[in-house]
Amino acid sequence: MRTYTLDQAAALLNLGRNTLTRRLRQAGMLGPDNLPAGAYRGGRLLRVKTGTFRHPVAGWTHYGRTEVTDAGLDHIAEKLGIDIDHLPVLHATRQPPRTTQPRAGHGAH
Repeated sequence: MRTYTLDQAAALLNLGRNTLTRRLRQAGMLGPDNLPAGAYRGGRLLRVKTGTFRHPVAGWTHYGRTEVTDAGLDHIAEKLGIDIDHLPVLHATRQPPRTTQPRAGHGAH
């Protein structure tokens, strides 16, 4: 399932990232940490991508980043009163997931 960062989702909804996150917090979809709130946790609309990175002072640090699914984009547009008829055609701009294929002459025979 394709997901979009909040930056990408904001652009698709013709909003700025800060405006989108503020409105999602006001609508009760995001908590103060910009992670999904309440019923939106672990759902089909919003996902949390987790990972770690090496911070120069704190060392290895965990993070969570909210991402929006295709169904989430539709839900957000409806909930925030955004006319999705003016959204770009998502299917035309989506790229299929890249899969790595062995080069000809390499790999298992």
